[in-house]
Amino acid sequence: IWSVEYYAKFFDVDTNQVMERCMTSVIPKENFLSIMNGSPDLYGPFWVPTTVIFVLFVSSSIVDSINAYRSSTPYVYDFSQLTFAFGAIYTYAFLVPALIWGATKYFGCQPDLLEMLALYGYGLTIWIPIAFLNILPWNALRWILVLVGSGVSGVFLIRNLYPVLSRAEAQTSKIILVLVVALHAVLSLVLKYKFFAHDVVMPDIPPGSGTAPPA
Repeated sequence: IWSVEYYAKFFDVDTNQVMERCMTSVIPKENFLSIMNGSPDLYGPFWVPTTVIFVLFVSSSIVDSINAYRSSTPYVYDFSQLTFAFGAIYTYAFLVPALIWGATKYFGCQPDLLEMLALYGYGLTIWIPIAFLNILPWNALRWILVLVGSGVSGVFLIRNLYPVLSRAEAQTSKIILVLVVALHAVLSLVLKYKFFAHDVVMPDIPPGSGTAPPA
């Protein structure tokens, strides 16, 4: 377990496998655990969250640069957003599934840690296109996009976690399920208010400009 060779097998996946798992998380036609066929990987659960982090930073930076251009002010990259994205996304992708794994293991659900990491890692795939689309300046549309992203990833998680949670007593499984949903909702709200709450700054229009020319 302390050798590199032990972990290398979890990164031994090809592009087609990773893409299939990403697409299944967005369009969950089949059971994700069946798609993995007992061979969960760590490649996707690392690179999908990492891609989400950089997409969040790039998309928010694009909006900030547009606002700076429109307001005729110098633009400076806000690397605190990148730091925040690292903390928020990696916490959700690695710490949260470890927490859920520990809870389900304690209550005798016999979970697999690698499968749990795969579920949470690949479950973030939907946020990649959502982040780019949230560059659009309409707040109502951004809310809709966040709800879509939260709904798609939430359904994916619950659908695949339920067979594991159902091994516990009914009351216990409900409590863990509420915890899963609550933590998922927290992530969605964090993304909305930290990265998708921007406003496009419109340039000041001098009085009298933009009026129709005299006849």
